[in-house]
Amino acid sequence: MNDAAALCVLSGLPAAGKSRLARELRGRAWARGWRTLLVTYDELIPARDWRQSEWKQHRKMVLMCLERFLHHPSDQTRTLSDQTQTPSDQTQTLSEVNGVWMRFEQMRQQQSISHTHTHSQPLVVLLDDNFYYQSMRYQVQQLARKYGVGFCQVFLQCPLHVCLQRNRSRPQPVPDDVLLQMCERMEPPNEIRNPWEQQSLTLDSTDGIADGHVQKLMDLLASALENPRSPVQDETQQKEADRLICASSVLHRADQTCRRLVSQALSSAREGQASPDEQKALAKALTELKTAFLQELKKDVLHRVSVFPDEPVDVEQLLMNVSAAFQRRSREIVCKRLTDSG
Repeated sequence: MNDAAALCVLSGLPAAGKSRLARELRGRAWARGWRTLLVTYDELIPARDWRQSEWKQHRKMVLMCLERFLHHPSDQTRTLSDQTQTPSDQTQTLSEVNGVWMRFEQMRQQQSISHTHTHSQPLVVLLDDNFYYQSMRYQVQQLARKYGVGFCQVFLQCPLHVCLQRNRSRPQPVPDDVLLQMCERMEPPNEIRNPWEQQSLTLDSTDGIADGHVQKLMDLLASALENPRSPVQDETQQKEADRLICASSVLHRADQTCRRLVSQALSSAREGQASPDEQKALAKALTELKTAFLQELKKDVLHRVSVFPDEPVDVEQLLMNVSAAFQRRSREIVCKRLTDSG
């Protein structure tokens, strides 16, 4: 794209206030002479059943639409399948893929955002979804780098109970258990661990968004427009960075899972009337198990991404396996400790 453009990720729990913020931003952007395209995932994927496999494919299709928009600025006629080779294991039919693209096109046309530009007005693309894993946001950042456009992100921080209350009053609420899982898995922007997240802003949306916060966000968008991401030059170096980010994400989430399972095991021991000494010994044993377990996992993940650099890691399946294995080994320790003490 020749004109200044930026991709802005709006992340946070359902009902945190992302859609309302997006409407406010569009009004402010119009006043500045910017064009905006609001990409609302719920409208592109209206029939979510929240099954893991379909959820991942749907998100992939939305990214394909976004890349199609950035890559073919002058061609409005081709369907999404014309530009993309459909993987043999993709469960969606071409009609489903093109259905998402048609909804994307309708969204673009309704907002009067054309592909071809005869003017120099900047374009801000607002992506409205939960984006609770950093890997989801990283994929958008990679698109920004690939096409040399700006990138920034906003995280709306809102207490779980407030989001649950707001969500239940919606016409089509997200199931409570799904929202709870999102909250548990939420990975807020971390610019120390992820340098690519430096262009981020966290806003407290418990009582709405203050005018001063919206102004800060407009300044962030202006900075993203003025400082586009540099396209990747060294593919080898970039692939290595991608592998390390993948490994870091897996280990971070595995650590969270193991901590939760240790806590559950200790709670069960307390409920089983284990003595304070037994609980202390059990906590020590489980902590040592967690440390050794994560060290082995780190070696395994780094080995996988090094030996198979072009093969994507199925993070969700890997974490399910990690959870099952750690749960089994922790139960063995609990049974042995309590049996020996008894």
